[in-house]
Parts: sequence; C-alpha cells; structure tokens
Amino acid sequence: MITVIPIITFAIFIYKLIKAFSVMDEVKQRVQLEAVVIGFSLTAMLITLLFLLSLCGISNSTWFGYGYLLGYCWIFYFIGWFISRKKYGV
Repeated sequence: MITVIPIITFAIFIYKLIKAFSVMDEVKQRVQLEAVVIGFSLTAMLITLLFLLSLCGISNSTWFGYGYLLGYCWIFYFIGWFISRKKYGV
C-alpha cells in the first residue's frame, strides 16, 4: 500500500501536467521544455558526481546524499526556469 500511493499520485500529477502543458502558448512551452532540459542535465551531473565520490569513499551524505536528490531536482528545475524566462523575456 505504501508503494502504490506515490505511484497513483505521481500519475495524477503527470496527467494534470500534460493537460496544463497543452493549454500553454509556444513560448511558455519552450520555456518549460528548456527548464526541464537544464534541470535534467544538472541532475545527471549531480548523480554522476555522487557516484564517483562514493567510489572514492569521500562522499558527504549530510549535504549531497541520494535522499536529497528530489530536492535538488526541483532546485535545478527552477534554476533552468529562471534562465529560460530571462532568455525569452517572459
């Protein structure tokens, strides 16, 4: 039951996100897409860095542990969103 509830809520979130994305104009869609790309790229870099640091045995799980990865994903998305908004002047 504990594993099913997050899947259902995430599915509802994705459904509503797709509905909201289809209502946006082209510039807003481009801003969102670019924000996701920047956020995903930064997240992939962080995961790679965490993996390499854990292989060396010098990782600091207090600040950069895998448990905090979701929070960093949101931070990276908003960084990409701010960069993209500034770029397109929205």
